Amino acid sequence: MSDIPKLDLFLDVNMPHLEELLHRLGKDLGMREGTQFNALRVLLCTMFIQGQRQVRVSRRKQSLGSKKHNPLDIKYNSVNGALDKLESSGYIIQVVGSHKEGKETTMEPTDKLMQWFEDAGWSDEGIDKRVGDYVTLRKAKKKDGKPVYIDYEGTKYSKWLSEQIKQYDELIGACKIELWHSNGELDRVFKKFTIQRRFIRHKSIYSNMEFAFGGRMPGPWTNLSSELRKDITINGETTVELDRNASHLNAMYQVITGVPYPHKDDPYKISVNGVVVPRHIAKNFSSFMQGSKSPRGTAQSVINHYKYRAFEVKKPKDADIKKYAEYVEFKKKTKPTDIAKAILDKHPKVANYYNKGKAYGDFISCWESDIVFEVVMELTKRGIPCLTVYDSFIVPLQYKDLVDSMKDITPYVDRRFIPKVLPKVDNYNSNQ
Repeated sequence: MSDIPKLDLFLDVNMPHLEELLHRLGKDLGMREGTQFNALRVLLCTMFIQGQRQVRVSRRKQSLGSKKHNPLDIKYNSVNGALDKLESSGYIIQVVGSHKEGKETTMEPTDKLMQWFEDAGWSDEGIDKRVGDYVTLRKAKKKDGKPVYIDYEGTKYSKWLSEQIKQYDELIGACKIELWHSNGELDRVFKKFTIQRRFIRHKSIYSNMEFAFGGRMPGPWTNLSSELRKDITINGETTVELDRNASHLNAMYQVITGVPYPHKDDPYKISVNGVVVPRHIAKNFSSFMQGSKSPRGTAQSVINHYKYRAFEVKKPKDADIKKYAEYVEFKKKTKPTDIAKAILDKHPKVANYYNKGKAYGDFISCWESDIVFEVVMELTKRGIPCLTVYDSFIVPLQYKDLVDSMKDITPYVDRRFIPKVLPKVDNYNSNQ
């Protein structure tokens, strides 16, 4: 379900005749309160933009956030009520999810609603996106698996960053971004989306650390499989996805030493007692050590990761099942803690930055996302559209060589003026 688009709270109609027709429909559905009409606006805007696709929408009885994250100030009960009224009147098909089963509610427009859109003269030009903020901040602890966003006072850094993201958002928002099936049929068009960098709040003794943890910038294409992403076009051009080499590990090197991993061999190539560790195992140990407190904790995180990918996802990939089996067999002969030690021995220059806990792992992740954003800013200045997927860049094929030459050597720039080693960072309590 992760590739199904979700309700977009930033969408709204911008033409008087659409306002009038929407209000009339709301009255016909039995709506009386303003918040119900606002919920209807967002539901209809999202379904129109997504065409005849399913859309994920939460029915959970919890806040949808403040005006920064929910510009129309919609309440969850208004969304649930509007969904039920649309369903009972035959405008949508609603499949109610289950929190226990980890299934979200979905809505899908019926032919009746699509005909109403056509009769009412809806168009892309009649819908605007209301950008609440290009920079978001959430609590470290989620509630029922959902992020809890925080209203914050803007800082010099966040205001500068918002302006940079706005320029990037405007550039790719003006592009035609499409996903095509291999048979030549159009799957979907990405439009009216909002790009944000999403930070996590952790406690720190420093005053300028509010936006120094996390910082990823997911777009609506992020949850597509790597195979589907190959079929994305930008302005009608074929694209290519380029990954940063050993991105998390190289981010550590770039911040700590000023340059990427300096040797010609694979940074994940390690051996234990003369036995070569499979690359995917070494990579997972390196990644999880950034947010663990000990090699033993890393080992537990790694096995949990393999189990989840092989058994707990809805449709596990054959490759993930195979990797799980390979890891289980490998650890019969090799202690997981010895694998962790081999990583540290191979990378003495950054070894002291591992095993400092989850908050520090989010700090390292921000180093990586900052470097990715430096590349994005440079491409934006040149008018070159790119879509980011964590540590990779999707760009028109004509820019492949340029981005290949930039992605691994673009330096980290400390724009917050904070130390590389933090004396103490800790998770915020759930009530903060």
